[in-house]
Amino acid sequence: MLDLLLGSALWLGPALAPLVALLLLLVGSWPRAAVAFAALPALLVALFAPTGTVDLPWLLLGTRVGLDETGRIFLIFTASLWLAAGIHGWSYLHEDRRRATFFAFFNTAMAGNFGVVLAQDAVSFYVFFALMSFASYGLVVHTRSPDAFHAGRVYIVLVIAGELALFVAIVLWMNLSGSIYFSDFIASSTAAPTRDWAIAATLIALGIKVGAVPLHVWLPLAHPAAPTPASAVLSGAMIKAGLLGWLRFLPLGTAAPGWGHTMIMLGLTAVFGGALIGALQREPKSALAYSSISQMGFITVLLGVALSAPEAAPAAGLAAALYAFHHAFAKALLFLGVSMLGVASRLARGAVAGGMVLPALALAGAPLTSGAVAKAELKAVVIAAGWKSVALPLSLAAAATTLVMLRTLYLARHASSPGAHAPNWGMWAGWWLLVIGCAGPIWFFAQAPVDLGISFGELANAVWPIGLGLALALAGRRLQWSVDRLSLPPGDLLLLLLRAWRGANFASAVRRALPKPDLLSPRPGLALRMGLSRAEAVLSEAEVVLARRAGLAVLLVAAVILLAIS
Repeated sequence: MLDLLLGSALWLGPALAPLVALLLLLVGSWPRAAVAFAALPALLVALFAPTGTVDLPWLLLGTRVGLDETGRIFLIFTASLWLAAGIHGWSYLHEDRRRATFFAFFNTAMAGNFGVVLAQDAVSFYVFFALMSFASYGLVVHTRSPDAFHAGRVYIVLVIAGELALFVAIVLWMNLSGSIYFSDFIASSTAAPTRDWAIAATLIALGIKVGAVPLHVWLPLAHPAAPTPASAVLSGAMIKAGLLGWLRFLPLGTAAPGWGHTMIMLGLTAVFGGALIGALQREPKSALAYSSISQMGFITVLLGVALSAPEAAPAAGLAAALYAFHHAFAKALLFLGVSMLGVASRLARGAVAGGMVLPALALAGAPLTSGAVAKAELKAVVIAAGWKSVALPLSLAAAATTLVMLRTLYLARHASSPGAHAPNWGMWAGWWLLVIGCAGPIWFFAQAPVDLGISFGELANAVWPIGLGLALALAGRRLQWSVDRLSLPPGDLLLLLLRAWRGANFASAVRRALPKPDLLSPRPGLALRMGLSRAEAVLSEAEVVLARRAGLAVLLVAAVILLAIS
């Protein structure tokens, strides 16, 4: 019994600590700033706890929590990011009257994120994933601006759709494996007709969180709307929860070539499309959001290769975790830099700009950075699995990444967020924690120069895409290329769909409302105006009906979820 209690405290502690800190913050029984350190227990568990699991038969349908090697990698960078963002955010929002509300949602989402990493069964994963996803809505709409509410509406609609798809996926995988535990999912029948449905539901449900194309539309809307510390964890940590879900649920040890090819094509689309659209943005956080879509495309390609070549699955899983580790620190560091660069003093601006160059080079895959290590491992897995044709596009994508990074640094230099202020000690503390995490690989290489072994050919392969990106940027500047004339507003595909939908609805309503044409009418203009007025009335009535039905649909989905987890 004592071992069970100790095991429960060890593995549930990281998820419970943020909630306990939140309760103490509300009752005011401890220094309020200590709430920013709620991620510290999770980081200690990630660094020092042994691997293992514990079963809690009294919780839900029989919860299993613990830490394996993949989970340890995810928990290290996830806890580090939440800790750095919490310290930075407490000082960043010190003049914000809604700071306590922000941290209520912040700590709740943090608890869910840690629970997702530690969950070893599908049901507890679902509960923690829902907790993280719904609490994040409060981070997106924190400023209460019209843009924030618009981003929040898009986000919450996709969250509900994702939760419903995840519920379907879990039911199907449980039916195939006869178990709720991830360790049994790999034994699912490869001949069952519902297997394809399970894979499809998994890709959709978790692809929304990953920002996979075409489910990515919430990312470029949510990041600019949310406060910068929230953007750092949304992009650096929480989208990786979707990636971890793919690693847990997908049958990576068995062949699914059709789905693998689909993921490779969608991943390549995200790699190039996300970077190129990001290079045409007008806000630094929007550019970083599209960069995250692009970078997650690399991992989508990697897992597609693993589905098409089962023998590559173990190496692909390790490479995906390594790439997630690299991207988490780099992207969070860039987001925090955006909140500091535009308002810092001249001397501090130089330090922030220098710190932002490091993750920008890492994302582009420059030598001796974390990105070079992660991309080299990724390409090695892809080539070993027989997909050499994909290796060249992945190398070429570094040129597009260079473009979006240059655009981000330029925009960050001239941007200033509403309510921004000069960096204080807490903002600098969170910033330097991420600098250390992003610069870690450089320290590692310095300790083992003999093992580095970079040949001239390997160095050239890493540098030429970056050089190409710089050349394209210089050529555009030389030709006085105007980004403003070509830029797409955040939301890209969603905006196109909404415009098409509204246009179709308007045209249909006009056709229904207009009177039959009377060629003998002496006043056709009056008839047209009357018809348009009737069309407007029809659309207004339709909007009210749609709103009522949408609210009913939300209640039904909530009821299904509550019944599922009870």
